[in-house]
Amino acid sequence: MRAHVWALALLVWLALARPAQAAPSLTNVVDEAGLRVRAEANVVDLGHELATVMRTKAAGIRADLPGLPSPARVDLIVVDDTSAIGAWAPNHNVPTWAAGVAFPEHGLVIVARRRHGRMLDPHNTAAHELAHLMLGVATDHRAPRWLHEGFAMLHAPEASWQRGQVLNGMSWMNSHIPIEELDASFPADEVPAHRAYAQSADLVEFLVRRGRWDDAEDDGDRYPFRRFIAAIADGRSPDHAARAAYGRPLAFLFTEWKEDLSRRMAFIPADVFTGLVWTFTAMLVGLAYWRRRRSNARRHGRL
Repeated sequence: MRAHVWALALLVWLALARPAQAAPSLTNVVDEAGLRVRAEANVVDLGHELATVMRTKAAGIRADLPGLPSPARVDLIVVDDTSAIGAWAPNHNVPTWAAGVAFPEHGLVIVARRRHGRMLDPHNTAAHELAHLMLGVATDHRAPRWLHEGFAMLHAPEASWQRGQVLNGMSWMNSHIPIEELDASFPADEVPAHRAYAQSADLVEFLVRRGRWDDAEDDGDRYPFRRFIAAIADGRSPDHAARAAYGRPLAFLFTEWKEDLSRRMAFIPADVFTGLVWTFTAMLVGLAYWRRRRSNARRHGRL
């Protein structure tokens, strides 16, 4: 009996002592002054494509950060599956569902092609994470989380039926996340964070198009939004930055955003509308059936 116990203990020790499996080696794809791209062997072609994305998107992102610091060099790592992201992350601690991550302090972006066999959109992910990286460097990590996420989605927009439904529900139920609680509303799990992501994206888009004055004709130049970011980079709080850029406190702008969202969502939600259509159709079919039976009954009564 004792021999079996010792044997079991030895097997457990050997399992624990076994070194962790090394991550696949990386192939150098691009290595130039401001950009280095490395990729796993089976995604080298994707590495070349994402190098083009990084070069193209950087100019547009930099335009929203005029006069602010830029990363001297961006290091992009492309992996086949999200399960490999943690092996290359500096702290090895990334959300299991993340399609990509950015580490502004290291100038590093990591992007995956798929998650557990399901293909992702690495081109959009690369642009999203590059925006995170550049905003982090520009503001010296002072930007609040909601601004970070909204800014990244601004520069890597994606059509999302789910986001529209979330915003519609917020508007109809008046269930917006208070601005002072928004940063704390990004839990580690993907699904519970949907509301915070959707609200952040829409709020930032509102700030971009608002203009300096609350006038429908004063929009489109992005100057106030860029000044807002510059004030945060200068060390001001988001509220003080809002006053400097828009002449209004952040709470006032947040109320304006809610009113703007209500105007844009002032229609029957898509799922409710669909339900009403089906209900109305069923009523028409039922009425037609009832009228036919009644007509047949009358005809038989005359025979």
